Amino acid sequence: MSWDNENVVAFRPVADQAALPHSVDVERSLLGIAMMRPEVVPVVGQIVRPEHFHFADHQEVFSCIEALVAAGCPPTPIAVKGYLQRPQIGDQPALTYLADCAADTVGLDAAGYAAIVRDLASKRALLTVAERLTEAVRTAGPGGAQSIIEETEQALLDVRAVVPQAHLAGQTAPEAGRWMLDRIHQLRAGKMESTAISTGLHELDRVTNGGFQRGQLWLLAGRPGMGKTVAMTTLSRLAARSAGVLVYQCEVTRDQQIARYLSDLSYVHNRPLTFGKIMAGVEIDDEEAWRLEQAASSFEKLHLRLECEPGVTVAQIAFGVKAEKRRLERLGVRLGVVFVDYLKFIKVSDRYQGQRVLEIGEISGSLKQLAKAEDICIVLLAQLNRGVEKQEREDRRPTPADLRDSGELEQDADAVLLLFREAVYVERKMKAAATPELADRLMQVQHRLELILGKNRSGPPCSLNLWCDVAHSAIAQTARGGF
Repeated sequence: MSWDNENVVAFRPVADQAALPHSVDVERSLLGIAMMRPEVVPVVGQIVRPEHFHFADHQEVFSCIEALVAAGCPPTPIAVKGYLQRPQIGDQPALTYLADCAADTVGLDAAGYAAIVRDLASKRALLTVAERLTEAVRTAGPGGAQSIIEETEQALLDVRAVVPQAHLAGQTAPEAGRWMLDRIHQLRAGKMESTAISTGLHELDRVTNGGFQRGQLWLLAGRPGMGKTVAMTTLSRLAARSAGVLVYQCEVTRDQQIARYLSDLSYVHNRPLTFGKIMAGVEIDDEEAWRLEQAASSFEKLHLRLECEPGVTVAQIAFGVKAEKRRLERLGVRLGVVFVDYLKFIKVSDRYQGQRVLEIGEISGSLKQLAKAEDICIVLLAQLNRGVEKQEREDRRPTPADLRDSGELEQDADAVLLLFREAVYVERKMKAAATPELADRLMQVQHRLELILGKNRSGPPCSLNLWCDVAHSAIAQTARGGF
């Protein structure tokens, strides 16, 4: 089954039109308000589009009003009538009908009426989805249920009524200037908390103006073995101390990821617990068992939810974000960061099937829009291409150009964090031909992780030197010396 990608809000179901949710009086009043008070048209236009009106005549009238206002002309009934393609609306002359709409609109709430029109349009759209779903279920062949579910999830996202949000609202230059100055004043006075979520690494916070920024898409990329999942484990744990965190772990199993969290939390210098030993369980002694109990107790206090699916769609991520926001709101916590490990396991629509570059562009663009709409930071883990491994390349430190498959990843991302561990390459040389010099070098760099900010919209590109212990799923600003 494949549903087309048209906006189903405008799609008319086969059901009786008169039985569909609508209000002719509200639509007429909204058109009247727009004709008599053109200054509200930009506000109304952020809530409804012409296709959200139930009646085709009203769709055409609203389009004319918007065009007149955009051209700087007053959208009076006479002016609108001059641009209509029909002499009558219903059983009345067009001018009479428009004049009636414009009568008695003083004091009516334009935004409120627009919200009603949009709500009714969304309900009609839901009926469209329901009818399509019913037909698809009745005619689907064997094993088609999952495909129907995924198509329905995407359709529901397409028709979801978007309630205007403060962080997305349009502003004039004077309004924007006053708003920004007031925000700065409140931040300086300590009356407003920073919207950034701390990464837990003070140097990374410093160069990104506070950490994970709401409305942004971050990429965390590296070649295999560089510690992408390790970095995600520590960063998600640290962020979850002050904000809600949602983790989509699509690469490793649930027990492996939880073991990584406990290994990180139970770290003790010179006696760390590997996540492999935690998973095996049988060789853990009493002291280590006590440390794991303490680590689990600390883990329980984090505002973190872990989803371990073999693959997810952007629609599933969006639904998961909305559900987690509702769950956290009941606890008085605000969702801040969503981690996805990793790009390869995000399933896409059939729109660009076989064209991986376009598929990745669809994923990164959709995640960027989701971050902005939901006011969260999304951290997407990604693989770097094999160009880093070429023999003729002397410096194997990656750059954003090494991102695999698509330049749109770099374009859509607000921050690109590239991981580099020299120890990986030294170990390879050791296996080929061990020397005392290589052994000394391995000792020097075995716990060194370079975090390269190849792109940073919050500041200049730079490199940070961190401490890491890949086997124990831990990274830190400096070497960790205690529990």
